[in-house]
Amino acid sequence: MADLKDQGRSTTDNASDRARNVTPNTPGASTGGQQNQNRGMGGTNMGNPSGNTGNTTGNTTGSTAGVTDQVRQGAEQAFNAASEFVSDAKNKIGDWTSDAGKTARQVGDTVQQYAHDAYECTTETMMNFGGEVTNVVKKYPIQSVLVGFGIGLLIGRTVRST
Repeated sequence: MADLKDQGRSTTDNASDRARNVTPNTPGASTGGQQNQNRGMGGTNMGNPSGNTGNTTGNTTGSTAGVTDQVRQGAEQAFNAASEFVSDAKNKIGDWTSDAGKTARQVGDTVQQYAHDAYECTTETMMNFGGEVTNVVKKYPIQSVLVGFGIGLLIGRTVRST
């Protein structure tokens, strides 16, 4: 997820850097302003004022259109990159959600299987234990009664002392 955030930030930063760098790259943007100042101050460029002014205005209009196009392209690229980023993020989250659901179902099935196996194992063990105790009592009835009496006596003393 952090990679997606970093990718989105870098794309946005690149687009904004392109938009900032568009203005200094325009031809004649600063020189046209200096020529106009020289003419207004009585500079040496007084030969053909209408021809130079029309040429400077044409360059400025053309460069402004170029700047506008470059800014528009930069904005479109940033928008497309952001859209692609959001689409990729949406797809990845959908995949993760689907994978998480499948994993949860598998874990639930596995836990259910383990619980079933433990129940059956315990049931079998207790049935076997009960059968063995019955066999021992049948084989040694007097000793079994005495052991039962001794265990009962110990339990009674323990309960009485607490």
